[in-house]
Amino acid sequence: MGRPGRKRQAGLRTASGRLKGGAAPRIDAGTAELRLHRARRAGELDPATARLWRMGQAEEAAAGLARGRDHGQAVDAVGRAFLAGLLEHHVHPAETLRDAGRTLFKLYWVHYAALAPSGGLYRELVGRGVVGRPVEVESDRAAQLEAALNRRLASLDACGRDIRRAVESLCIDHHFEFGPLWLDRLLAARRTGGVAGEEDRRRMAAAVHGLAVIC
Repeated sequence: MGRPGRKRQAGLRTASGRLKGGAAPRIDAGTAELRLHRARRAGELDPATARLWRMGQAEEAAAGLARGRDHGQAVDAVGRAFLAGLLEHHVHPAETLRDAGRTLFKLYWVHYAALAPSGGLYRELVGRGVVGRPVEVESDRAAQLEAALNRRLASLDACGRDIRRAVESLCIDHHFEFGPLWLDRLLAARRTGGVAGEEDRRRMAAAVHGLAVIC
């Protein structure tokens, strides 16, 4: 007699006997407080929502957030810029610019692993798969990654110092919860309906230009 095995899972199967895929798994968006924190980092909390939150009515406050928006993108600066609609470009989709910025982040911190950030929302970035933990790689692979990083940095250098600094500030520097300050001011202006400063808008435009170059 054969040994008892794992109970056969119920469900429709393919001709080869594999279970047919069902509905896509539901993504856990987190608690109401977490969703509110993320939305605040993206500059999306209006005064009424913030007031409800302060009064301890987090569930009611979170219910007013825009549905279908992945506020988990607020885990880094380029993600907050993406959520705020600040990565608009006449050729490349905003998602492409966001991903280019995150790829630059990965390449940079794999190369400079000894200086990699720790703590804060870096753990959330790792958990969401936005970035990977620095690991030792074989020499050939390391050389390929370094070459990919250097190509991007050289392209940014060719655009000028201001553009490289804007991209570094948005995508490489350690701004996981808030920052850089110029982006925070842009998000605050968006939230309150105010007018963003010319210098801050110039930096955002420079960052968008640089990200388009390294896509």
